[in-house]
Amino acid sequence: MTERELKLLLDARALKLVQIHYAVMSQGYMIVADGKPLETGKRDTREFKTLDAAAKLLFKLGVADFGVKLRTSV
Repeated sequence: MTERELKLLLDARALKLVQIHYAVMSQGYMIVADGKPLETGKRDTREFKTLDAAAKLLFKLGVADFGVKLRTSV
C-alpha cells in the first residue's frame, strides 16, 4: 500500500495494527500496516535507514500508537 492509501485507511479508521519492522536484508526499517508493507509509487517496499525516520512519517500521518518489531523470527 502507498502512503496515500495508508492515509485514507487511517482517516477511515480501518487499520487495526501498524508496526515498524526491522528489515534484515536491507539493514533498515519498513512500515507494515495490517500485514501489508508501505510501498513506493513503483510498488517497491519503502525502506527507512533509521527507526526515527519511519516513526517521523507515522507521526506526520497521525499515527501515535504503533509497535516496533526488531526481530522477525522467534
